[in-house]
Amino acid sequence: MELNKIIGKKVLTLRGYKERKNQKNIEVTYILFDDKETFIYLEEQDYYSYHDCSTSARHIGVEQNKEKWNNIATNNEQYGDTNIDI
Repeated sequence: MELNKIIGKKVLTLRGYKERKNQKNIEVTYILFDDKETFIYLEEQDYYSYHDCSTSARHIGVEQNKEKWNNIATNNEQYGDTNIDI
């Protein structure tokens, strides 16, 4: 899916994957939009392929999947609200 598919949509929340149950600092992994099916996911770049990039550089993808969107938005044990800036 292309980035132009998010034009006109509003960001609803920023969520991140928790590696531990009581994790305090959560990085942005998902940007969820208000249509409740579209989200952006941010993945770490392969350091061997992109060894000259910043360690904070990310691949960006856009996906439309209602079930996955709902799981990310509601599963507070695996995903949490982020508190680390992009």
